Amino acid sequence: MKRLIFLILISLFACSSYTQTKSDSILHVLDKEIKNRSIYYSAKENRITNLKLSLFNAVSDNDKFFLNNEIYNEYKSYQYDSAYVYAGKTKYIADGLNNNELQVKANCNLLFCFMSSGLFKEAVDIINSTNVQSVSDELKAVYYSQCARLFLDLVNYNTSQPYKSDYQNKSVQYCDSALLHLSPDSYEYRNIVSMKEINSSIDEKITNYSSLINMPGIDEHQLAINASHLGNLYMFKNDIENAVYYMALSSILDIRTATTETTSKTSLARYLYRKGDVKNASRYIQIALEDANFYNARHRKMDINSILPIIENERLNAIEEQRDRLSLSLFVVSVLSLLFLALLVVNYKQKKKLKDAKRIIQDQLDELSVFNEKLNTVNSQLKESNEIKDQYIIQSLYGKSELLDKTESLFKKLENKLKARQYEDIYKLRIEYDLKKERESIFSFFDSAFLKLFPHFIHDFNELFPLEEQIRLEDPYILTPELRIFALIRLGINENERIARFLNLSVNTIYVYKARIKSKSIVPKEEFEYKIMRIKKGE
Repeated sequence: MKRLIFLILISLFACSSYTQTKSDSILHVLDKEIKNRSIYYSAKENRITNLKLSLFNAVSDNDKFFLNNEIYNEYKSYQYDSAYVYAGKTKYIADGLNNNELQVKANCNLLFCFMSSGLFKEAVDIINSTNVQSVSDELKAVYYSQCARLFLDLVNYNTSQPYKSDYQNKSVQYCDSALLHLSPDSYEYRNIVSMKEINSSIDEKITNYSSLINMPGIDEHQLAINASHLGNLYMFKNDIENAVYYMALSSILDIRTATTETTSKTSLARYLYRKGDVKNASRYIQIALEDANFYNARHRKMDINSILPIIENERLNAIEEQRDRLSLSLFVVSVLSLLFLALLVVNYKQKKKLKDAKRIIQDQLDELSVFNEKLNTVNSQLKESNEIKDQYIIQSLYGKSELLDKTESLFKKLENKLKARQYEDIYKLRIEYDLKKERESIFSFFDSAFLKLFPHFIHDFNELFPLEEQIRLEDPYILTPELRIFALIRLGINENERIARFLNLSVNTIYVYKARIKSKSIVPKEEFEYKIMRIKKGE
């Protein structure tokens, strides 16, 4: 009933205006849910906290297993690192109990973790080490369906033959195995059937997934998954309107269920980009990147980073085109104004005496003086506005230091050229770009964003050093260059060239800083960066 009411509300919202399309209306709903997502995340955290409290008071290993399993279920589509920890705990307890049913359940947990984080080799290793002969039919169905999904994911990420065909065949085989242990009337059975029908037509697949959405008892997470499938299928048909609608619906449901292991926002951004809505595409791809970073799904990050620069570059191109159009308009207006003034001067010289001409010229000079004062005011406002825009653009692309290098080169080439903005009657505008300040702004944003992700980084970093060598910051929110180097390493950026470009240092300086820091540590040099990578994110 809750799902039905939700869908009815969305349908009513979609029909509320004749001037809006169905996809436009649901995007308004999505924007509202994005603003409220902290509410759903807080509810998720409260459930997890209560489960952890129950786990703390648990006595028997059996109770501990099931409580750890419940905590894992809360984390599995929410945060990979924590999900993996609790999946590992279920495996440890199940091995201690020597209970094959629980061991297979724990292996299913680990299998899901590895699939969701893109660790496909580790997922295959789990399959190769799992024996399900003596477990319940229900657990067999869960296990086989996860195996089918793994090989279907491998099909999507590997287009080379003969591997693709081999993965398809294995996925179908596992689907068949799962179907043997499911009721034909169940949602799970029909979902596996839809997954298995790889060679069906697009229209047949749309019909199947549409029927799944309307099944009684389907929860919001299942609805989100099937809406995402429908969005992709409609995109294959070049039906962008329905593709955007269903992908937005999936994104809404992901937010409501606090699901961050998802592709819906990435696909939505990609579809909106194809539709020409670059502004919304840019916003949703940034949110998708936030989700991927929060969940720590590497293959999702790679997928996002393949489209994010394209979308952002298009947005920058749109800004440049608008700027060029304004420049042309202002140039024409300025030329016409000058011609008009010239005609006035000629006319005054012809009809007035020299004294009158001087007076008129003086009057014109007075007017020009007022105009210049207004122009200076507008210039100041426009410069301030431009700095804010530049800062926003740079912050949205702080992970792409190559773009900063291009921007630096661009401003050097355009140093003596006129820059026009959005105000009328402006002839020319010179923008002074303070690169040093911008880099400091980037570093400040980077420090702030990084410390939000890793609030205990400085403390954990100092644990690697004796007390007298530990770093003390004057400002707890501003990192030193040495700390930024290892912060970038913690984020997975290991190439000294990339670190040097981002920090505006030489590669040799990076080597020197790293060597100096490692020499002071109580950890062996060859293990130091491994210890850095073990520093955990904040929960």
